[in-house]
Amino acid sequence: MSPEEKKDLHMKQAAEYIYYLEEAKEKIYDKEVRQNLEVLIRQFRDLRDLQYWFDSGERELDRLYDRYLPYLNTIMENYMKLETSWNFNELPKVKAKLMKILPQFTDTMRIIMEILPEDEMADARADAKAKQAKEELDRQYRSFLVMEEENGNQPY
Repeated sequence: MSPEEKKDLHMKQAAEYIYYLEEAKEKIYDKEVRQNLEVLIRQFRDLRDLQYWFDSGERELDRLYDRYLPYLNTIMENYMKLETSWNFNELPKVKAKLMKILPQFTDTMRIIMEILPEDEMADARADAKAKQAKEELDRQYRSFLVMEEENGNQPY
């Protein structure tokens, strides 16, 4: 898969997961869960927007979309089913798990957001150093030419 196709896939997956989380948030009754889910959705939107601008971080994004988010979906589905079944014994256990995992997902997305621009920044730094080295060589060469001309020598 080309980098452009991978990026398109990630953007499509981001849109699908954000839509799913928005829908899930509307179905959940517990205010605390809804608030944590809202924070996650905002972070996810920020990540999606950053993904649009940067091409790096494919490995982290693959893990997010292929492993982590399907796991979150499973927990969300179980929680929503329990919430509507009024299973008062199991609901607190799943809620506790969900309340622990939502902030972890928010942190994971924040970390990925820090990683995404790193490759591009490293490339930009390398380009800047190469340009600076080239300019320095050009300056030295010009100095050499001037010195040769002043000494009456013909440079090359």
